Amino acid sequence: MSLMIRLACPDDAEALRRLNEAFNEISDVSAEDICRSLIASGKIVAVVDVDKCIVGFCCAQVHHSFCYPAPVAEITELYVDAAHRRMGCASGMLRYLETTLREDYGADECHLLTSCANHTAQSLYASLGYEVHHETYMSKSL
Repeated sequence: MSLMIRLACPDDAEALRRLNEAFNEISDVSAEDICRSLIASGKIVAVVDVDKCIVGFCCAQVHHSFCYPAPVAEITELYVDAAHRRMGCASGMLRYLETTLREDYGADECHLLTSCANHTAQSLYASLGYEVHHETYMSKSL
C-alpha cells in the first residue's frame, strides 16, 4: 500500500466532491464549486492518496488579526473514507498541515472544533498534542 499526503489541487475536485458528499451527506456542492474554491480561497486542503485514490481530506484556514502577534490556524474539516481509517491517514494529514501552516503561513497556534460526542476524533487530536479548552461555541444564521 502506497500512502501519500499532499496539498489538494483543482484536479482533485471530483474526488473531494465524492468524499464531501459522504462526510456532510449533501450533494449540492459540485466539483466545479470545489475547483473554484481551491483556486480562489484562502483555505488550505490536504489530501491523502492511497494507491493513487484520494481517500481523505483535511481543510484549514489561517486567520490574521492585529490582536495577536502571529496568524492563527484552524482545522475546519477532517474526513477519511471508512475503509481507510486507522491507517494513519488522519494523523498524517494533520501533521502535514501543521507543518505547512507553520512554515508557509507563519501560524504558531492551531485550533479545531469537534463534536463533544466524537470521542474517536478527540482521542486522535489528544494523541497529537491538542488540548481541550472549555469555551462555548456559538453560531447564528445570517
